[in-house]
Amino acid sequence: MPRLVAEISVTPLLDLMLLLLLTVIVLVPVLQSDGRHQAASVVENSVTTVPKKIIEMKVNADLKLTLAGKGVEHGELITELKKLVATEPELGVVVGVPSILTAPRLLDIMDALREAAVRHTSVMVSPVVKP
Repeated sequence: MPRLVAEISVTPLLDLMLLLLLTVIVLVPVLQSDGRHQAASVVENSVTTVPKKIIEMKVNADLKLTLAGKGVEHGELITELKKLVATEPELGVVVGVPSILTAPRLLDIMDALREAAVRHTSVMVSPVVKP
């Protein structure tokens, strides 16, 4: 009775691994040097400013917004932010969000801040306290 012998040739696998290793060895220093150069140019070109006034925007668990202690509707958020930025161009906004807030909702808020030309933002996540 003939015996069936199954063998796996490891030569192509070794060739592929050596090619990948060589690629990584060559590309990593190139990519690292480009990253350092770009980061340095960004720092040189940017002017670091500190916000002169900081206000807090809170997003409650029920997704209602509070801006500087006043309740704000979602549709009025950009208008209210533009008013505040008009009076204080270097305004900083700390956004307090609950941990249950979804990423798309947070992106909507950050887009509103960007559209209102708020240059200094920070996000603070607070855990939801269950009664």
